[in-house]
Order: sequence, then structure tokens, then C-alpha cells
Amino acid sequence: MHKKHILIVDDEKNILIGLSIILKKAGYKISTANNGVQALNILNEFNNTSESIDLLLTDIEMPDMTGMELIDVLSKNNISVPKLVISGYGDKEMLVELMKKGCDDYIDKPFESHELLGAITRIFQKIEKKQEIAQKHEQKKNIEKMEFDRMLESYKHNYEKLKSEMDSAVGAYQDLINFDMNTCNIPVAYHSQTYSNLGGDLLDIRNTSSGIDILIADVAGHDMGASFHTVLIKAFFDENCRTGNDGQSFFQILNKQLLDNGKNERMVTGIFLRLDLNKMEANFVSAGHPPPIYISKHNQELVNIDVKGPVLGMFDEPSYITRTLPVIKGDRILLYTDGLNECVFLDEKTGKRKKLTINGLNNIVLKHKNHFLRQMVKNIWTDVLDYCSYKHSDDMMLMGMEIP
Repeated sequence: MHKKHILIVDDEKNILIGLSIILKKAGYKISTANNGVQALNILNEFNNTSESIDLLLTDIEMPDMTGMELIDVLSKNNISVPKLVISGYGDKEMLVELMKKGCDDYIDKPFESHELLGAITRIFQKIEKKQEIAQKHEQKKNIEKMEFDRMLESYKHNYEKLKSEMDSAVGAYQDLINFDMNTCNIPVAYHSQTYSNLGGDLLDIRNTSSGIDILIADVAGHDMGASFHTVLIKAFFDENCRTGNDGQSFFQILNKQLLDNGKNERMVTGIFLRLDLNKMEANFVSAGHPPPIYISKHNQELVNIDVKGPVLGMFDEPSYITRTLPVIKGDRILLYTDGLNECVFLDEKTGKRKKLTINGLNNIVLKHKNHFLRQMVKNIWTDVLDYCSYKHSDDMMLMGMEIP
């Protein structure tokens, strides 16, 4: 078993001899120095070797370099070693200062051998406890990383499978953004329009045992790269429906994959909505996406759901939050991409351009909120297209749902 190596520093020869005898009998390996300069040389000599110093036992008052100065030099040179100070002067202010400088403990002269050995034992026990905690923490991190990597691989496998089945980019993208509204657990209605043949907007809805999961996402760009990212996002959402992970976990996993594909290559925003009809609550997680619109059946008020989070594919360790909203039968929720609120009206007479904005979209929604769901969504869509004279400059997507 490895013997603990203690360096004793004291300018009195008899004390050095006495302490060495006590500690050697207790099973410790001993080195000695009669001043701070010698101690520093010994520490440097043994540093990062198999016989490195495990504890510095030092007096305070010594010639050439005091114990206090020695501790300052160790700190300045980033030499980390546990420290037990021998004090013979009862200077409490000095002892407080020593503790601030990183001393682990002190012992006043005169002392009995069992007091010294007890203090040393406590220091080593404290160090071992810290090491155990650090080791357990590292083991936990490794286990979590292994589990995260395992889940990531399953998502990537599903992505590769879907990607290999693409006959053409355009056809695949059209398949991605179209689904049968009549198969959903709840009433839904949606409209979408790409800026070109290929786009980056995605809407996917999956029934669950307690309700429904909805993902709306917006990949920057309107090219094949955007469509391939859309395929990836759909594949990961498909896999998430199998695993049942919540929106926060889903976005963290998706963000990791987007970063692996190339940091800052494509910025992605999105909303993950999990509707639980058993608890009658809607859980929103946002990744830098425009706020969902909630229309209360109770008082017909319109509210923009305040849920925020960092965009996907940009940051190494993003943190996402879940916003939970109680719902009742007849409440409605609208999700959309920024192609709607950022569409532009061009005044042909003045040449001035004016964005619709979220407030402008809210006003359009209020105008049609009392219609049946599908008619409401259709009318909102038509008004937005009228606003920009059907000359949109981005992909556009709008989805409305009603709580059954």
C-alpha cells in the first residue's frame, strides 16, 4: 500500500527529529526541511512523481522564508498540496488569514502526539472523501454520456434510414410537409407554402397515448441543404415519438446532431408542443421560434405564449425550459413560422416596405377567431398572403388546433 508522504518544515532541529519519529512510527514516509526555501526545493523535486508530497506540515516562524511566505509562493506557482500549520503564538488573525490562503488545518504548540496524528488523519479523510465524491461524479457523467450517445445513435440510425429512402429531394420534402389531418387525435388545420421547390419549414404531428406531440421547425435557407436538415429533424422527431422523451431532451439531442454536422452551418428554430388530454395541459418548449398564439374559449382573449430558448445548431450546451399551460375544451392554439409575421407589404406609390409583425398577425387572428377552426385558419392564411400580395420572401407555414 502507498505510504503517505509528509514534508515537515521547522527551523528547530529537535522538533524536526521528534516529529519525524512520531510520524514514521505512524506509518508515514517523511521528508524534512529547516526553512521555507528548502521546503520549496523538495516540493519541486518530488512534484508529479510517484513520491510526491501528500501533506505539508510547516511551522510559521522560520528564517529565510516563513511558513506564510512559503504558502504564498506555493499558491503563486500553482503547487497544490494539503497544508497543516504549526502555530505557537496564538495569533487568531494570522490563523484566519492562513485558512483564507488554503490551509487545511492548524495545531497549536505545545501538542500531544495523538493530537497531531488526529489532525493529519482528518485531513487525509477529508481529501479521500472529496476524491470519492469527484470519482462518483465523474462516473455519473460517464454513464450519462454513454446513455446520451446511445440515444443519439438510435436517432442517427433512424435518420440514415429515412435519408436512404429519399427518391428525390423535392418529392421527399413535399412528403415531409404533408399529412392527413383526419388521422389526428385532435382537430387540426394547416396551410404551407415554400419559397421555392425546396424549403426548410417542417410540421409534424404524432398521436400519443395521452394526446398528441407536435413539432414545427424552420431551417434557414430554401435549398437542398435546408431540405436535408428538414429530413434529419423529421427523422429525429419520429424516433422521439418512439422513445417518448420530452421537448427539452429532444431539442438537446437534436442540437448535438446539428453541431456534429457542422457548427453554425444551419440555424434552426422550432416549437415542440406536447398536449396531454388526461391532464388537460399543453407543454411548450421553444428553440428561438416565434411565440405560439393561444385563444381562450372561456373569454375569447388572445395571448402570445411567452416561451423562449436558444436556437438549434449554434451553441454547445443550450438550456431549454418547458412552459405548461392549462387548457379546456374549445381552446385553440396556433403555431407558425416567421415567414408569416415577417412577410412584407410594399406600398407601390411610396416604395416603403412594412413587415406584418407578430402584432399584425395577432390582429388578423382576432378578426377570424370566431369561425370554425378550418375556416379560421384558411382566412388567416388568405389575409397574410393578401398583405404581401402573394409575393412572400420566405417559406410560410401555419397550423391551428382545437382542444377536444
